[in-house]
Amino acid sequence: MRGIVMQPQSIHDLAPVDLPPHPRVFVTGEGLQWCRSLTEGAVWARAALSRLLEAADAPCEWGEPVRPDHGTEMLNYALRQILAFHLTGRGSYRDSALAAFRRVAEAYLRWPLVDDHTRGAAYGLGESRFTIALARVYDLLASEGLADADRELFLQALALTQETTDRCRHTTCGNHNTWNLVARLAAGLSSGETGLVRDALDGWTFNGVPRYGLIHQLRHDILSDGLHWERTPGYHFYTLMALTSAATMLANAGVDIWHAELPAQMRDDGRDLHRAYGPEGGKCLKAAFDAPFYATLGNGDFSLLHDSGLSNLRGVWIWGPLYELAYQAYGDPKYAWLLARIEREYADWPGRKYPHLPMSLQSPSGEWDFVLLKDAEHPSGHFSLAEDCSISLAGVHRQGCTLFPVTGVSILRSRPEDATGTAVQMFWGPHSAGHQSPAALCLDLYANGRCLSASPQSAGYEDPLHLTWLRSTIAHNTVTVDGRPMVPYDRDADSIWKTDKARGLASDGVLQLFQPEGLFKACRASNEVVYPGIRLDRTLVLTDRIVLDLFRVVGAGPHRYDYAMHILGTPTAATESQGGVPFRDAGYRHLENVRAIRAPTGAADLAWETACGQLRAVVQAGDGSEFILADDPVSEEVQALGALEPIPRPSALIVRSSGDQAMFMSLWSTEAHDLDMTLEDGRADGDVTVKTRIGSQMERWHLPWAAEEVTHEQLADSVEHIEQT
Repeated sequence: MRGIVMQPQSIHDLAPVDLPPHPRVFVTGEGLQWCRSLTEGAVWARAALSRLLEAADAPCEWGEPVRPDHGTEMLNYALRQILAFHLTGRGSYRDSALAAFRRVAEAYLRWPLVDDHTRGAAYGLGESRFTIALARVYDLLASEGLADADRELFLQALALTQETTDRCRHTTCGNHNTWNLVARLAAGLSSGETGLVRDALDGWTFNGVPRYGLIHQLRHDILSDGLHWERTPGYHFYTLMALTSAATMLANAGVDIWHAELPAQMRDDGRDLHRAYGPEGGKCLKAAFDAPFYATLGNGDFSLLHDSGLSNLRGVWIWGPLYELAYQAYGDPKYAWLLARIEREYADWPGRKYPHLPMSLQSPSGEWDFVLLKDAEHPSGHFSLAEDCSISLAGVHRQGCTLFPVTGVSILRSRPEDATGTAVQMFWGPHSAGHQSPAALCLDLYANGRCLSASPQSAGYEDPLHLTWLRSTIAHNTVTVDGRPMVPYDRDADSIWKTDKARGLASDGVLQLFQPEGLFKACRASNEVVYPGIRLDRTLVLTDRIVLDLFRVVGAGPHRYDYAMHILGTPTAATESQGGVPFRDAGYRHLENVRAIRAPTGAADLAWETACGQLRAVVQAGDGSEFILADDPVSEEVQALGALEPIPRPSALIVRSSGDQAMFMSLWSTEAHDLDMTLEDGRADGDVTVKTRIGSQMERWHLPWAAEEVTHEQLADSVEHIEQT
């Protein structure tokens, strides 16, 4: 379903004029009635109600809420009680909810502001969740009528939340502000203050500082290729969780942002954190649900680049019933396909505590989220990466390959209909968000149903490795120059939140080629900003059998270049190893078991044993190059959401070359046949011709320096007689 494209002069007409009766925040009276009818027949709904009632029947453990430890817990207790009342009609539940909510409201009015921005929680995002819970409970209590003294007390508490939503320290494009806006929206809808609802949509100014609203975030911060501007799948869904809550609340009030098409933002609103504008056209929230399907390498696997933590699309259940609600809004069969897949692949998962409930209701908030669902049983649905489509205004999915031109990601897939086919991804977008790592032109490699390359992980933002390893360039599958991380981490690393804008730079890469049609696929991108004065240029070629990687580096003077690949496996190369190599530069010092490989001609044949078999590579970098193997550092309690098995420890290959320029050629395959590569002609700043062989199949590849298509020719099976001798 397509909505009406809203013209710029009408985008601020979304705020409701008159609000419907309570309840209208978390769920409506009609929704509660539907839920009651479900609990009479649907097994999952009866199981969900039983879970709710079991939690509601547990005694309250706190006499008085002590901020920040017990305030949110007591609100959740009150929410369970009042929902239990609405679903069973038992007055004792309402009495308990009222008593708990009175204690929280009275305490909240006494609590001081802490650090000038929180009152009910220890940190900003927790404060937003506290406010949302406060609004939900009042709304459900008010639907049954309240004594004047209670109503006055509760509305005073809701009004006081304006102080914290005014003071949230994130005021523009980030996910913290998204949740803060949802909190303002919930408080406005609950209290009946439509001015707060308009604030949440349009933004407002406090102490001279303007705050962006949800309309800005929908027009600008969900990019025109459907992905969130912070460029990690994990934060995409975390933000989408907030936007889904906003869409649900506004729909309860008669405002449909599920289907509204807002005009793409074309210029800076004055304080934008990123530079992605246009193209002209309408943007719909649906694109944010669609885009992640096409951001997977294969089998649902995501790259773990940057601060994501989400390894597979199946892991979205931790953010609640996002796709159930999206399916209710849009009826898209690929959402049903995903929901069916999640249930199938988690059917025997040991952590599945409630076997009769869908995975999206397994989290703590599933105790109450079930009332939002019209059903938890869906058709099997349909989705295929083999079908061409457009993604929002700018995203392209063609011949099984995907281009996110605003995010700055190209994905090539050899057999999109086959989850075991080979795929590669290259990230070439800007470093505009604090949740990113310095990893321009980073490569991810996928085959045989698994990611074979690794991105660095940590135990969290407080883990020292997050700054000194994740925010280094050598930890990523790209090239490091002179041992220094890329912009903006090329200077002393004192923060994990650096961005290019803070440096006054635009670190955007340039897409040189996206070639999805034909017998092979190819893409190319370059960057001349992350190492000023040096051009990084990477071309990837993908066939059913091989991945060819050409990484050119062109500088204006002598430099040291380190090409790195981090593989989820153990090296099994038979090449003789030499002694350890000392590493002292930033990031490098974390590498363990460092050893050199003999490669007198600047080439090496390598192999890794992975969870899905052997990965083989031929790597060439020219005479005098050094080849180094090492083990990556490992943090305990690494988050890999959606992974059904532990992620293997990565090992590193580093190829070091020096000079004005360098050219790293590598050929990768998971097949057992002989693998060979010969550079026939070329240099880093010119055309390159290379011959490859896998088994008896020989091909010649022409990779031009100009931004032109890659070409190739099949060669005669001239090696067949050699293999037989």
